[in-house]
Amino acid sequence: MTFTMLLRLLENISGIAVISLIIGQLDYFRNIVYGKNDWKRIVILSTLFGFLSVIGTEHGIRINDALANTRIVGAVVGGLIGGPVVGLIAGIIGGIHRYSIGGFTAAACAISTVMAGVFGGMVSNKINLFRLKWQHIVLVGLVAELIQKVMVLLIARPFSAALELEMKIAIPTTLVTVIGLLIFTRIFLNMKMMQDQSGALGANLALSIASQTLPHLRTGLTVSSAGKTAEIIREIAMVDAVAITDREKLLAAKGAVLENYVQKETLCVQVAESVLTQNALVCLDKNPSTPRSLRLKSVIAAPLYHQNQPIGTLQFYLKSASFQSSQTSQKLLDGLANLLSVQIELAEIEHQSKMRQQAEVNALQAQINPHFLFNTLGTISSYCRTNPEQARSLIGNLSDIFRRNLKSKGNYHSLQEELDGITSYLEIEKVRFANRLKVNMEIDEALLDRKLPILTLQPIIENAIHHGLFPKISDCVLTIRVEESGHDVKISIEDNGVGISEERLAEIWNHQSRGIGLSNVHQRLQSIYGKEYGLQIQSTPGDGTIVSFAAPLTAS
Repeated sequence: MTFTMLLRLLENISGIAVISLIIGQLDYFRNIVYGKNDWKRIVILSTLFGFLSVIGTEHGIRINDALANTRIVGAVVGGLIGGPVVGLIAGIIGGIHRYSIGGFTAAACAISTVMAGVFGGMVSNKINLFRLKWQHIVLVGLVAELIQKVMVLLIARPFSAALELEMKIAIPTTLVTVIGLLIFTRIFLNMKMMQDQSGALGANLALSIASQTLPHLRTGLTVSSAGKTAEIIREIAMVDAVAITDREKLLAAKGAVLENYVQKETLCVQVAESVLTQNALVCLDKNPSTPRSLRLKSVIAAPLYHQNQPIGTLQFYLKSASFQSSQTSQKLLDGLANLLSVQIELAEIEHQSKMRQQAEVNALQAQINPHFLFNTLGTISSYCRTNPEQARSLIGNLSDIFRRNLKSKGNYHSLQEELDGITSYLEIEKVRFANRLKVNMEIDEALLDRKLPILTLQPIIENAIHHGLFPKISDCVLTIRVEESGHDVKISIEDNGVGISEERLAEIWNHQSRGIGLSNVHQRLQSIYGKEYGLQIQSTPGDGTIVSFAAPLTAS
């Protein structure tokens, strides 16, 4: 009798396990089990595990006026998965059903079912289900069965009948409860692994798409970037068609099912309007407005954002509308829309940064010191009568400076071009210094073709002359040195002027100095080559200053 009872109870557990395995394949159910603990989750899980408890009772074995069954397994598992509230409600559902069947153990079994569900929930609060070892599960099963048997012995009457019943069913019901809990926890652990693997695959897929679309979205959301982005998404995500829109029009549609449709722009704009109106992901399964000629079963779309404002949509068009594929596609689409929105934000930030840097370069390029201009013109005027040749030479040098400022285009030019421009400036300064300025050029000619950001040397040299050497009365020496240093080109500008005070250096590094000369050069070098580059300033008040920087040899 005991062995037969054990087999029948195991058969009961096996049937319930099969039901759980089937339900566990649904994305929707996995999302409920491992999702946010709100009222919807509590209701669904309580109903499900209460139903499993009812099935355990319905397939129980009648013994005299009582039942040997697997009822408490559903309640305990409900508590382990959903917490005390789910365990309580599932226990109440199972308990009420058991009480309705009747028998001298009905009340005791009903109460013990509720208590077992709450006990399972209390265990889940202490130890997360996914940290429970098999020894813990066995102990939970033993305690749950002990609760039931104690309640039967305390409440059921006559006591002799209750004791006789428990003597008959104690071993098989306890074994089946423990085995059932082990089976169910393993099923739900496997479901969690499937969920994690699905999430990991989706994350890898989204990151792969994001890494390939990033170069195209650097220019922002345009027809060109949208077209390349949509094609990459369609190929990697393996959806039937992908569309990207802005707020008013279609930017790109990739996938034969959509590209060959004549009214694709009207359709995509209508979908975009629906998404932007709701400002959330929209799934249009079996949408009546979708033309039959497209043979589409599902359209999923999500908004794209810029500065927290919707600026367009990303749309998936699917020929298959299975529940699982639809759920997976929704997750992927939502994640991709968020990633693309971030990329658009970054592209805008990068664009603004480049514009700001270019504006600073333009300002620096146009920044001709009025004193330098007026003093040069005054010097030219004085030489017109005393030394016409010198005046002619100064006019040529000044015009060369203006011509280079007006003609210079692009962000880079060669070291040779930079030095050529500086030469004209230095020739004027030598005359203005009344021949007390000496310039030394120690240049490795093999490096003259190396590219540098424009206006890199000129601000440094101007600073050295005006702030370092000009206050000196005599013996003014400026040395420009270009040499190879490891994998870099090292450039230094050295003067034997009055030096820079610590306060002045602090202003330069804190970007508090007047003008945008040294600060601009330092920031541009670090922005282009990395934080390890930038200006190095060594200065001792009264002894002069050395300003140096490096640029990679491989830079072009």
